[in-house]
Amino acid sequence: MATPEEAKEIARRFIDEVFNKRNLKHAEEVLSEGFTEHSPPFPGMGNDKASAIEGFRLLLDSSDDLRVEIVDLVSDGGRIAIRGRYSGTDTGGSAPGVPPTGKRFDIEGIDVAVLGDDGSFVEHYGIADVMTAMGQLGLMPGPGDQG
Repeated sequence: MATPEEAKEIARRFIDEVFNKRNLKHAEEVLSEGFTEHSPPFPGMGNDKASAIEGFRLLLDSSDDLRVEIVDLVSDGGRIAIRGRYSGTDTGGSAPGVPPTGKRFDIEGIDVAVLGDDGSFVEHYGIADVMTAMGQLGLMPGPGDQG
């Protein structure tokens, strides 16, 4: 099992490589073959490694300038919890079939990942503030808006 500091470094590198550098090859390398995604990002997506990588690709395609910043990061070595800030511009459509709005978004999310003994990711649970993003992108009324 990784030490807490090693696990944190694995998480930092994953966020930087996959989201900030748009390197999906890194995701292919560090997600285990038996990886389980407990929180698919879009309805109808599967929960295996290939589906997770496709979800990453769709997210990257939705925003040419997507940036993920780690706000808080904790680990016991086997599990990693991240509170992250996701920001960018909706240049590719925020979901399949939704036209791009050209508007900016800035939301937070919480991710919990489980590491295998070899340091690969074996499970992921996550939740993002999708409602705030939809409001920022003009896809639904924001708080106090008179529809």
